[in-house]
Amino acid sequence: MKRAILLAVAAFTMVIVGQSQVHAQRHEKDDKYWERRKEADKKRYEYYRERDKKRAEYAREERKREKEYYRESAKRRKEYLKERRKHGLPSWALAHHYDASRHVYFRDYHTFYDPYRGGYVFLNGGNWRFSAEIPSFMINVDLGRANIMVVKDVPISRHPEDFYDDYEEDYWDD
Repeated sequence: MKRAILLAVAAFTMVIVGQSQVHAQRHEKDDKYWERRKEADKKRYEYYRERDKKRAEYAREERKREKEYYRESAKRRKEYLKERRKHGLPSWALAHHYDASRHVYFRDYHTFYDPYRGGYVFLNGGNWRFSAEIPSFMINVDLGRANIMVVKDVPISRHPEDFYDDYEEDYWDD
């Protein structure tokens, strides 16, 4: 029995000594782990800081571009309104209650009135032509009674003839 007790005490001692060595190794690894973790956290912090710096710079540049775009847009709009006041509305505009805020398509003559450029765009030999004056084939026409279509889905700053082929022929001639 003494032998069994002696064996039990020896086994218990070996277990405790073995665990203390394991604990010593684990703490050694833990220190390295925490050092690596600290380094990784520093790198992550630097990465996020640089990323946020780049994002902030991009946002500043984007705001500058937007500001410049809107400044230029307002300038173009101001010039457009100045030109419109200078030339006034066409003589036929009052008869159609037209305020020069949209393009007009004269269906019977395949001609657009472009208020942005202040003139007429018409087909001539299969090509679109622009004229600040009424085209010669429309001189004797009473445009106050002409069949018109106000083109609402083409922006005022765009050329209406560029969109002519995007629609069916029936759209323009209904």
